[in-house]
Amino acid sequence: MRRSPLRWLSIAPFVACLLVAPAVLGAGPAKPTPEQREARALFDQGLALSDEGKWAEALEAFRKSDDISPSTSVRFNIAASLRALGRYVEARDTLDGAVTDAEARKVPIKPALKTEIDKLREEVIGKIVRLELQKSPADAEVTVDGAPMKLASDGRAELDPGKHVFVISAKGHDTTTVTKSLSQGDTSLLLTAPRSASTEAPKPQEPPFYKRGWFWGTVGGVVGVAAAVTVIVVVTRPGETPATAGPPTSTIDRVFPATVRF
Repeated sequence: MRRSPLRWLSIAPFVACLLVAPAVLGAGPAKPTPEQREARALFDQGLALSDEGKWAEALEAFRKSDDISPSTSVRFNIAASLRALGRYVEARDTLDGAVTDAEARKVPIKPALKTEIDKLREEVIGKIVRLELQKSPADAEVTVDGAPMKLASDGRAELDPGKHVFVISAKGHDTTTVTKSLSQGDTSLLLTAPRSASTEAPKPQEPPFYKRGWFWGTVGGVVGVAAAVTVIVVVTRPGETPATAGPPTSTIDRVFPATVRF
């Protein structure tokens, strides 16, 4: 049965990898080990599932194959499955990791596979949403879809288009959840965690009345008036009338008889 052009386009990367997979997966001249046979069986299973459009199942099969026998071609198929699932950031990272690992193991990548890797990488990079992340407070921690937010070398956040759940938290602030759908046109994202009501700086309390200036001013005025009144009273109070000096008793005795003296 002839396949439609679109269907062929969706599986073309896998066919390209199939051309280089046998040698990598142990189908070369040497007799394959049991592990290599299992890895090859999982690889073939992944190809069949991807041909049916079952990308999540294909991804799982490819990853199991790579766990048993690491292979650049298998990792390419992992990245292609991630691309089909809309997980572009992970697809790019998988491709970069495949190339880096091959260089570290000194395993040459065939030109046809390298061409497919470069084409797929360029495609997924064009779909990644890159954002300038602004946080308030600036030292707040941010998670996205349950994982810590990772920033690129230039400080921007790289995310797949679509809906994401952001959680921003900071000491002294309420943990805040924000759900946002991202698209290619988005270039910045502002996340704010409001200050917790329990940690707001308390309002300064007014000093007690006996510590206020008006109180002591009043007291001072009252004391001053009382002191002035006291002084006036003391100064103006009539003194005791001194006893009238009378003649000596002897004189009185001489003037009045003793029988009429008071």
